[in-house]
Amino acid sequence: MINAAKVRTVVAGTALLSLLLSGCSVLQIRTAERDSGPVRVAVQEEAGEDPTTAPADDGAPEGMTPESVSLGTECPVEVGLAMADGWSEGTGTDGFHSFTRGTSVADRDVVVISCTQSYEDSPRSVVEAKKKFAFSEQGSTVASQRTGTLGAGYFWSFQGLLGPSEIMAIDKQPTLMYGTRIGYRANGRLVEIGIEMRALESEKEAAEEFEKMLPTVSVDGETIPAPRFK
Repeated sequence: MINAAKVRTVVAGTALLSLLLSGCSVLQIRTAERDSGPVRVAVQEEAGEDPTTAPADDGAPEGMTPESVSLGTECPVEVGLAMADGWSEGTGTDGFHSFTRGTSVADRDVVVISCTQSYEDSPRSVVEAKKKFAFSEQGSTVASQRTGTLGAGYFWSFQGLLGPSEIMAIDKQPTLMYGTRIGYRANGRLVEIGIEMRALESEKEAAEEFEKMLPTVSVDGETIPAPRFK
């Protein structure tokens, strides 16, 4: 019995070492033991997942930098998101920050971060009230959306298209809009936080960038789940 155990250990150990050195695929090992004789090792090859690029240490997508925006004493929260180079911050207030990219007002990409006090009853009612009037004009559609709870609030994240008659449409043209609306309790106050990213429908590269930016949005360090983009 002792000799058989030694044989089993040596054979299995040798097989395991060879598998580790191969490093080319995931292998499944099955052993069959009989009443006498050494352990039989069967090896079956199984394809592994393709390698993926490791994310940056700061969690931002490649080519982007984490940014942080404080929204003042009236709205004591901090919003974070990742942004690429080329965005310029405009004049704003504690509760309103805007970033633009482009040379013409007619086709300028826009990111707006805002916070206002709400008089609704709860974080969820803040969001539900906002949803009633969003994407409500002719030609406006919501392509994808997601709602859920946060530690101190409720969120609605979305991907949609603003029709030309929407007040937030760029130059009265169909406008892509990605973003999130959040009902949030901060220091006993109920506030509404908005993060909106807008570009003309024809700006496909901007849409791809927004789909990388939206999943990085956070409030007080808590990441806001993004919808499944379409």
